[in-house]
Amino acid sequence: MIAVSDVLDNAPFSAFHFGLILLCTLVAIVDGFDTTALGVIAPTVARDWGLSLPTFAPALAASLVGMALGGAIGGMLGDRFGRRPVMIIMFVIVTLATLASAFAKNIQQLEALRLLTGLGIGGTIPLGAALVAEYMPKRHRSFLLVVMFSGHALGGTLAGLLAPFLINNFGWRSVFFAGGIAPAILVFALLALLPESARYLTAQGTTAARARAIGLLTKANATARVTAGAQLTTGEQAVARGSVADLFKANRGSQTVFLWITFFATQFVLFALASWLTSLLTQAGHSQDTGAYAQMLHNLGGVFGSLAFGLLSDRLSARPVLIAVNFGSIVFIAGLGMFAASDFALLMALVSGVFVLAAQLCLNAYTTGLYPTPLRATGVGWALSFGRLGSILSPLVTGALMARDWTPSSLFFAIAAVPLISIAALTFVRGERHETSDVIAGH
Repeated sequence: MIAVSDVLDNAPFSAFHFGLILLCTLVAIVDGFDTTALGVIAPTVARDWGLSLPTFAPALAASLVGMALGGAIGGMLGDRFGRRPVMIIMFVIVTLATLASAFAKNIQQLEALRLLTGLGIGGTIPLGAALVAEYMPKRHRSFLLVVMFSGHALGGTLAGLLAPFLINNFGWRSVFFAGGIAPAILVFALLALLPESARYLTAQGTTAARARAIGLLTKANATARVTAGAQLTTGEQAVARGSVADLFKANRGSQTVFLWITFFATQFVLFALASWLTSLLTQAGHSQDTGAYAQMLHNLGGVFGSLAFGLLSDRLSARPVLIAVNFGSIVFIAGLGMFAASDFALLMALVSGVFVLAAQLCLNAYTTGLYPTPLRATGVGWALSFGRLGSILSPLVTGALMARDWTPSSLFFAIAAVPLISIAALTFVRGERHETSDVIAGH
């Protein structure tokens, strides 16, 4: 009996792994670009349509509602029908909805299309995370998960970098065109190259699924010499596949609850800044281009911060690293409040991104190891989806406070207090890591 977890955990990093992490990171880049696009162009669209900035709060929240639905639905469907087909379908939705957003004629149409875009984005994230978590060698897993998730921040960076050029030369609709054409090309690469999860196939138990799993194991670890007739086991305890109820069984209940609270608070902060950073700095007296570049710097800081803290998480316990990162978020978001109207705002945008995005991306990577294979996509998907409640509320709450004439500085200070909730919740997370040591004979 060969444990799939042993074969994959101990594999040397190869072209197979590089191809998979590249594909999933490209998907995350597209998702990050499309998530950030509306927040970056909102001041321009508002002027074009004669609307106030707080009017855009529902449109900004619509994509996040879609992401919440997509995370829950995509995760469960991925655990039941396979990571690969569901991930590709969700990504096609992203492509079509983003392209259609370029033709929106009013705020209501834009809200509906952003809902669909979010649905697709939310569905791809947990499935990409599950594939990377299940295939990457154990010694590199946390870091490579953060690499994949950092693609989302890199996509946001590209949105902030390219939006001023596209808007000034081709109009705001061109930002949606750019965000739709790239995934249209990437869909074909996913169809040709994206593998199904070998652990998922093994858990299916059929002869055809086992044959596919053996072929994938051979590609992932040529040194393992898995023969055609080998008997496979996932190497993990059997649990009900894709059942939300099982997230609360076998001593997983408190772990799940406190993870969800952490995701809620972390995404509230992340998307409050993703949605309103450009607009808040514009209201503080900066130009539209400066606000967009601040968004770019914020996401760029998140890329480097996520990679650095991801490496640190591989060498230290991940939970204390997450707590420290949240403390950093408090300090530098408050710095945005202090320097909102000065040139130091750009520096604070950069450094706050180091901690704000690292808090989310390291949390994503940490969570993938807290659930066994049959529950992994469901566990990550529902954690992300509960967190989406925070991301949905953040643009709405921030927009409502803007409408009540809160200053940009006071809003930044309010956002800076939220990571305290994450810190409190993380102190109660006591999850078992599902790694190679979790092998159970006969499964």
